[in-house]
Amino acid sequence: MKNGDKRQIYMIIQMIVQFFIETFGGVIVGYLLGKTFDNWLFEDKQLFVYILMIIGIFAGIRNLIVRALRFQGGDKSDKKD
Repeated sequence: MKNGDKRQIYMIIQMIVQFFIETFGGVIVGYLLGKTFDNWLFEDKQLFVYILMIIGIFAGIRNLIVRALRFQGGDKSDKKD
């Protein structure tokens, strides 16, 4: 295996790990904020929990797509938009 191949494999593994960490973090934050809003506004409904958890999942997927496109384009930096 060449060094370039090894580096590419490490970059892909890094993207996968970051995806799971960011998605899990987004879901946890969404759950906690949703639970807080639901307790504040409703007594027994869980509307915001579901909405904010789905937003957290979509945020993780969006970040994965952005990183994959940057990786595919040759830009190895991880600059934010």
